[in-house]
Amino acid sequence: MNHMDTRAMIKRFVAEAGSETVNDLVRKGPPIVTAKIAFAEVHAGLKRKHREGFLSGRDYALSVRQFEDDWESYIRVDLRDEILRLARDLIRQHPLRGFDAIHLASALSVKRAVGEDLTFGAADVRLLRAAGSEGLNSINVEAA
Repeated sequence: MNHMDTRAMIKRFVAEAGSETVNDLVRKGPPIVTAKIAFAEVHAGLKRKHREGFLSGRDYALSVRQFEDDWESYIRVDLRDEILRLARDLIRQHPLRGFDAIHLASALSVKRAVGEDLTFGAADVRLLRAAGSEGLNSINVEAA
């Protein structure tokens, strides 16, 4: 299983540093796991790239359509109270932003529930460091 945070996931739909690594992860081993908040985060990220001129109108529409098609195949972790409490605890232990802690809590929750290894793909060094210290295999998609 592979968990992707939002920054890693966007690389699937926008050609940038790390896109090849993300696409390799997707090809190698479904399912992809992510926190449900990624739905809004990816839409916001794609729209920002369009506003800033990194995506044309056509490429933006294509990226959104591809993301929504892929979304149906992802394992999406709900934002339950147990995830929020775990995110709170992770924030107390690591220098994480709120949504990064939710992504990490989601990945840890799935790993515990299924009892198998999970690769945590991200592009944020602090988040990757926290994932590694929490026992997840982590991959910096921009440095791989």
